[in-house]
Amino acid sequence: MGWHLVFRSLGSRKGRLALAGLVVVLGAGLVSALANLTPDVSSKMGGQLRAYGANITVLPRPLPGLEMAAYLDEDRLAYMEGEKEAIASYVPFLYSLGKVEGQRVVLVGARLEALAKQSTWWLVQGSWPASDDEVLVGGRLARKLRLKLGQTVVIGAAQGERQFRIAGLAETGSAEEDQVFLTLSVAQELTGRKGQVSLAQVSAWSEKEPLSAIAQRIEQAVPAAEVRVVGQVARAETQVLEKVRLLMLLVASLVLVTAGLAIFSVMATSFLERTKEIGLMKALGASEARIASLFGAEALVIALGGGLLGYGLGYGLAQFITLVVFGAPAALSWQSLGITLAAAVGVTFAGGLIPIRRAAGLNPAVTLKEE
Repeated sequence: MGWHLVFRSLGSRKGRLALAGLVVVLGAGLVSALANLTPDVSSKMGGQLRAYGANITVLPRPLPGLEMAAYLDEDRLAYMEGEKEAIASYVPFLYSLGKVEGQRVVLVGARLEALAKQSTWWLVQGSWPASDDEVLVGGRLARKLRLKLGQTVVIGAAQGERQFRIAGLAETGSAEEDQVFLTLSVAQELTGRKGQVSLAQVSAWSEKEPLSAIAQRIEQAVPAAEVRVVGQVARAETQVLEKVRLLMLLVASLVLVTAGLAIFSVMATSFLERTKEIGLMKALGASEARIASLFGAEALVIALGGGLLGYGLGYGLAQFITLVVFGAPAALSWQSLGITLAAAVGVTFAGGLIPIRRAAGLNPAVTLKEE
């Protein structure tokens, strides 16, 4: 009988029901969108940030009496290939002095395919080296030595010299513009440092743990290594993600407050329109709890219906945003359904609390006398 009265009451005020439902749908829709977006945005933004360079440096641990150790064992760095969830990429480097056409330069041996993925902001005229016989030359050095794209040059180091073709010229705005990049294996051969590297740059990120924990694991797994988190980059990544989360929270809070005020307005108006009905029910013996439960049941129907519709709307919005911004769909989160329904119910009852209490405490004698 109680639910019959609830649905009959809702059916007799379809206009106000539609308005209240629309408010809940919009509020729940935004909560759903944010709940579906938050984990995905953190993950996808972390991936985007990792594309802008290394945030961990692996160096040889200084030997007693020396400012720094000589080299790291390249094979030991292979540990990081098994850390796919936390480590996006790592690039081993071997630095040495050499000569290009008789001029002393800094030679940098590296895994160039990994360096290209980690250094997406570099402006490369031509292409990255595709073989051991090609090199990438810094733009400033190329201008100084009047080197041209496609030119063949002779590069020498401690263990000999070799001819290379210039595959690309790099503009970075930093020290790389004065260096020559060649494949790691060739650099090791020319310097007599087979299997050795000077350092490694690591691009890492995880939602589950801080960079310091990842760095500690690397230090434990790579003997004679000193691992440092590049503080400036790490702080920038953390700050960006925290600000995105804070922005989402503030927007959701404002929308929910607005939804609560709208629900209050709708239910207060409904209470004023039904004072005679409420007074009659109380005169016939309905208790305050009974009246409150009827109004509460109406609010629950509005909240659950609006919450379910809002969840679908929000999930669609989350899919659209992630496809446009990141080019990949958002992952479906059933946890976000519970968050959305809880928010819809909470806002609806928060907005309807005062009207429900006033309805339950209405004096039937005063109401019916006025009528």
